[in-house]
Amino acid sequence: MSEALNTLGGHLSGHMVGDVHHFPVRVYYEDTDAGGIVYHANYLRYAERARTEMLRVLGVPHAEQVATTGVAFAVRRCMMDFLAPARLEDTLLVRSRITSVTGATVLAEQTIYRPQSGGIVPPGQATEDDQVLVRLTLKLACINAQGRAVRVPTPMARAFARLGIGGAEGEKINSKGDGASADAPSEE
Repeated sequence: MSEALNTLGGHLSGHMVGDVHHFPVRVYYEDTDAGGIVYHANYLRYAERARTEMLRVLGVPHAEQVATTGVAFAVRRCMMDFLAPARLEDTLLVRSRITSVTGATVLAEQTIYRPQSGGIVPPGQATEDDQVLVRLTLKLACINAQGRAVRVPTPMARAFARLGIGGAEGEKINSKGDGASADAPSEE
């Protein structure tokens, strides 16, 4: 049974194409205003879901990382550019890409677009004809339970490194995966 759920979960989590995560979203009635257009704040929800699923696909589910390392992501900065509206029952695709990992921060770019393939979203088949609806640029901070900035946990840093995204030149990341600095005193 769990194998079937894992297979299903893979579809629900989207997929990677190179270093870009693709996550499908359908627009439901609850996402729209009275005119059937997606309410602007819901694009943030779509982007958040996509980032969460990207971590799952990379093998570092966010909830598991919080439970094991005590480190979570907090949005420090988000810039959004609204280019066109999505409408009720549209099928959208959110593309997410980590652009930089340094110390306690992760920079990401996300694009929400409407594929022009009649609502069908073929894996990794975005074309120039697809209509970009929203572009987001984010700065995410890793924080501990007290809300203080800490280094990106080692499991996440390793997952990002597999995508070819790493920390600053010569930067040390501890081996415990708890988000503490490699130079921080050990409690052992």
